[in-house]
Amino acid sequence: MPKLIEHQIPNFNGFGASILAQQTRGRIKRHRLPGDRMQARALLHDHCPLTPGVYGWLDDRNQLCYVGKSKSLRKRLLSYFSKTPVDKKAARIRQHSQKLVWEPISNELLALIREQELIYRWRPEFNTQGQPTKRQPAFICIGGGMAPNAFFTRRLTDKSELSFGPIAGTGRLRSAVETINQCFQLRDCPDKIKFKFNNQLTLFENPITAQCIRFELGTCPAPCAAQCSSRTYQANVDHARRFILGKDRSILTRLDQQMQKASGSQSFEKAAILRDHISNLNWLDRRMSALRNAQESYNGVLPIEARKKREAWLFLKGGQLIGSTVAPDTEERAIATIKRLTEVSLAENPIPENLMEMNLQLILIAWFRKHPQLKNSLIPFGDAVDICEKRLDGGFLKTA
Repeated sequence: MPKLIEHQIPNFNGFGASILAQQTRGRIKRHRLPGDRMQARALLHDHCPLTPGVYGWLDDRNQLCYVGKSKSLRKRLLSYFSKTPVDKKAARIRQHSQKLVWEPISNELLALIREQELIYRWRPEFNTQGQPTKRQPAFICIGGGMAPNAFFTRRLTDKSELSFGPIAGTGRLRSAVETINQCFQLRDCPDKIKFKFNNQLTLFENPITAQCIRFELGTCPAPCAAQCSSRTYQANVDHARRFILGKDRSILTRLDQQMQKASGSQSFEKAAILRDHISNLNWLDRRMSALRNAQESYNGVLPIEARKKREAWLFLKGGQLIGSTVAPDTEERAIATIKRLTEVSLAENPIPENLMEMNLQLILIAWFRKHPQLKNSLIPFGDAVDICEKRLDGGFLKTA
């Protein structure tokens, strides 16, 4: 993915570069806002198109203070100048701003992608989602030396032996990580703790006491106190990994049986704890299932409408958007596209490196879930190469 990040740009001079092909985007228009509400509405009626796109509000310092998207730019921007504002936030944005800028986009999905780029790049103060310091998705990881466990992180590190994500809903993800460690009997103590297994030989007998109550509760085998073998602990790690990968969901059945038994014996507090564990694991299982489906299914070229009756190709790999181009209509484009398609098809599935890439993946997953028929439009990389080669062989391409 090309580098799109431009932090601390002093003055707004245009939305900037995009992963989207230029042919999907129209010319940016900028207008100073009239003081009168009806004059502002008249300006929008005269100049703003009824097409998808992104828009931004500029304050008196020429800073981008809010970015939005809409499937109809004119209707959305007119709503800011209605007699009764759509909400309090819209009224604050309007009062805070001096200028409006918009960019037509050929498709609503592309407008969503463009909006995410702009929020990540410009970090407007009125945008609460998509910024590096706000509401970030995260990963569930397994790692941690001699006694690995599940942990939550927003940034992947060398500590992660296995990483799964990105997953939206960080508060719920934290709870799911705690449940994984408890239900699969993995430790949740700091990595600085010294771990020792009972199959390790020692010169002197030196009994060690477990350092937390979880050993007494039966939710941790206490690798901190040599109460289990490395083989037993590793088996717990493997079971947790298999659940996260969707290969073994038997833990849910066992927990449900334990909950029913606890409820039948009127141990309602224990039953409530087990109920919460089941809820957390089911939530995580659904999120992981959607992610695995995206990684396995969303690989290829997604043709999508561009401007002036042209077609754009989005390159998807492992559920991520890693590039785009105009559908090849010249010899140069066909040759360049074949090269790019070959590189992408041979590469491993990428891991999102920053918040923008995480959010773009989540946007694509949600879009395919909302429009399942779109999956049938995906062109396998090999077939897309064949299309390019056939167009070259046809001899009707003109050199740009």
